[in-house]
Amino acid sequence: TKRLKGKLPNVIIAQRAGTSFTEEGLTGVVNNVGIIELPDQQKIFIAVFIHNTTDGFDNAETLIADIAKATYEFYTEK
Repeated sequence: TKRLKGKLPNVIIAQRAGTSFTEEGLTGVVNNVGIIELPDQQKIFIAVFIHNTTDGFDNAETLIADIAKATYEFYTEK
């Protein structure tokens, strides 16, 4: 999957994805929520919701992966 796990290293993650309709180029919702375990066993609770996007389903999934990666790196590169 390209969502939360898409660009993360091999980490423990519990996640749930959701998607709604795409009609006439408009995707109603692409989302993913999860708990990512950091190398020091601390947890990140993350929720990314993309609503009414015309940027395409694949791009929405990639955006979720990018946000998860940036968040993970923020907490692990200190």
